[in-house]
Amino acid sequence: MDNSILTDDPLAPGQTGVIERHQQQAVRALLLTLCVAAPSIATAVFLRDGATRVVVVIALLSVVLWALWLPFRHGQIRLVTYALIGSMLLGTTLATALDGSVRSSAVIAMMATVVLAGSFLPRQGMIAVGVYCTLVLGLFNWLEQRGIFVPAGMRMGWAVWLVHTSVIATILVSVFFGRHRLMKAYHRLADSLNQTLETEADLRASEERFRALFRGNPAACLVQSLNTRMVVDVNDAYADMSGFSRQEMLGKPPPTLWAKPADDKTFRAALKAHGRVRGMRTLGRRRDASLFEALMYAEVVQNGPERLLFVMVIDISVEERARQALQKSEERFSKAFNFSPLGMSITRMSDGRFMETNAANERVLGYSQADCAGKTSLEIGAWLSPADRDDYTRQLRQDGQLLGYETRMRNKQGEEVDVRMWAESIELDGEACALTFTINVAEEKRQRALLMNVAQGVSSATGEAFFLSLAERLARAVGAHGVVIGELSADHQQLDTLALLCDGELRPHRTLSLDQTTYARILPHQDLLVEDIRTASQRLDTPPFDPDRVQALAGMVLRDPDGTAIGLLVATWGHRQATDADTRALLTIFASRCNAELVRLRRDREIQKLQDTLEQRVAARTEQLQYLNRELDAFAYTVSHDLKSPLRSIDGFMHLLQEQMADRLTPDDEDLLQRVAGSVARMNRLITDLLALARVSQSTLQRTSVNLSQLAQDVLRQECHRDPAREVEVVIAPGMMADCDPRMAQIVLENLLGNAWKYTRQETHPRIELSQISAPPGEAPTFCVRDNGAGFEMAHSDRLFQPFTRLHSPLQFEGTGIGLATVRRIIERHGGHICGEGAVGKGASFWFSFGRPTVD
Repeated sequence: MDNSILTDDPLAPGQTGVIERHQQQAVRALLLTLCVAAPSIATAVFLRDGATRVVVVIALLSVVLWALWLPFRHGQIRLVTYALIGSMLLGTTLATALDGSVRSSAVIAMMATVVLAGSFLPRQGMIAVGVYCTLVLGLFNWLEQRGIFVPAGMRMGWAVWLVHTSVIATILVSVFFGRHRLMKAYHRLADSLNQTLETEADLRASEERFRALFRGNPAACLVQSLNTRMVVDVNDAYADMSGFSRQEMLGKPPPTLWAKPADDKTFRAALKAHGRVRGMRTLGRRRDASLFEALMYAEVVQNGPERLLFVMVIDISVEERARQALQKSEERFSKAFNFSPLGMSITRMSDGRFMETNAANERVLGYSQADCAGKTSLEIGAWLSPADRDDYTRQLRQDGQLLGYETRMRNKQGEEVDVRMWAESIELDGEACALTFTINVAEEKRQRALLMNVAQGVSSATGEAFFLSLAERLARAVGAHGVVIGELSADHQQLDTLALLCDGELRPHRTLSLDQTTYARILPHQDLLVEDIRTASQRLDTPPFDPDRVQALAGMVLRDPDGTAIGLLVATWGHRQATDADTRALLTIFASRCNAELVRLRRDREIQKLQDTLEQRVAARTEQLQYLNRELDAFAYTVSHDLKSPLRSIDGFMHLLQEQMADRLTPDDEDLLQRVAGSVARMNRLITDLLALARVSQSTLQRTSVNLSQLAQDVLRQECHRDPAREVEVVIAPGMMADCDPRMAQIVLENLLGNAWKYTRQETHPRIELSQISAPPGEAPTFCVRDNGAGFEMAHSDRLFQPFTRLHSPLQFEGTGIGLATVRRIIERHGGHICGEGAVGKGASFWFSFGRPTVD
């Protein structure tokens, strides 16, 4: 026996396996018990006493106990044990102190902690725990005797402390000696077990090696006893392959996996004849009835009196599917290669030798498969020069593929043709090769040139040059010997040519009669009309062409957006013409563009006619409006002036009546006379404003440089004289100059500053400001009148400058509604602008400019 193992520390490293497992099981059971008991005690105390501090201590202890599971799972048994005993000591001490008595139930838990210390701590730690508990209980006993801890209805003496001390000592001694005897017994048992284990170690190691090889084998393996026909062992790979679990197969006959009974008979016969089977291909069936390809290996092994059959099954379904997929892929590629309508070839990158070509490749350049077999592309003469092939291979090696590579090659007849190639760099049998698709694009380029000709024909210059160019390009595009483009007369009896082409030459414009001509036959049709004139009875005149030369024609009516026929486009051929879809499309495109240009030309004529008379009509209308404005201003001035005489009479007679009947007027009569006087005054102000508005429109502007700062001070000085009791803060920027009529500028400021003075009447600290806003060089300056008065709603800002419009009640602020209209008319006569902005209760701002003076 190794005496180093007989240590005083139960948890010391290097213990035998049996003791370590015993200690670990003990700590696990102890930790689990405390983790369950602590929350239960906390709950019971909470239900009994409520949320006391004792409950908090027990709850915290529960959290610590549960947290110790983490280091325990990491194998730190010693740390967990020490932390467990320490937390129990601290928790029981706090709980006893909070209960205020050594007779607290927490003392029992402290005794249990002492037991734990005796079981798991070394001698020094065990004694330290005992001394700590003894001193703590003694201290608490003394405090309780002194009255500091005074539980209700309890009397404490030193007897309790002596009892506690005796219990602690007894537990420590008994636990220590019991533990010592247990340790000796465990070590004796460990020695005897070690001797037995050493003898069995080699056998177990051998079995483990075989079992590891058997279980870890990726191939499905099964061992069957031939004596009992039962499965002895099976690995996981066999279970996964068959769909049966190990538990379902062990000790039972093996499941039947043969999909074909004949294969089972063949397997048994080979096993009986040779005692082994090597690489038998078969088809297996899993538990879920799915099939799989497999290779079978089996051998009979004699193990003492028992005969064992070792079977290994390799699932080759994936490999078989891959092989079949590769075979199908090769078949698909072969079919796609051989039956592709595109010319395809496989050549070696090194020398360009053909390895394979398809039948369609002959249609591209004329070389058959026999012509290419075993030869290079240079040998058959497909490339114009070796440099062309070198450029092709260089780009293919550089990019790995070519998309739409265009070049010129030589066909079998020796002609140079345009081709477009798509190529991919591939590897066949370790040789770098090129898979190439080739198409002949000569026809495509011809069509492209034709479309470019069409595009140029329908996008050239406008007017007469357009129609002449379009006729030439249309004739070339469709092979026509004659083209007529003309505009119909209003009665559709004549055609004025816009372009006339015959045998490739443009002819002078002329007027053609449509009566008894093929043109008249085209007019009723909505779409393109194509006719092949085969007999003389079908032939009509097609001026100016020779009727005998016109063998076919196509024409389309050109129409206005409302559907009215306005012109014709006709193409004629001197031979039978097969008008295919492409020809019809070209004719339709040309006719559509020609139609749009003719509509534009007619609109230009109408616009020109309107422009020729526009200035005359505008001048006449302007003169008429100016005359009406002068008449209206004269009428307004006359009416306003004539109204003043009767108004003065009313005012004079009212004052005379008031003086003559002063001693006989009642208070009601006085009120009526005052109301009449007020109405006369308002009417007089309204007439005065109307006269001012009329004068503004009639008077001549006399622009000069005006000092608006001084003019504004004069206006506000007059307002102060009329209302001297008011105190208004006035801010006027100095040196503000404007190019305007001084008399009209004074009217503008009188209205704007007068309004600001009026609408700030109800403010405690009224403020009026006139400032200038900087303008770009060469622009007229802009000025701003701002106040903090009543303001207005921006929703009504469009009514600000309308005559007789007021945004406030007359009971709040007097006025006629003419002032801002007069201001706007003055500003507009100067060529300037004015706008306003405000908010209710926050004042208003008006920006205005007199504009730049007209330069003669």
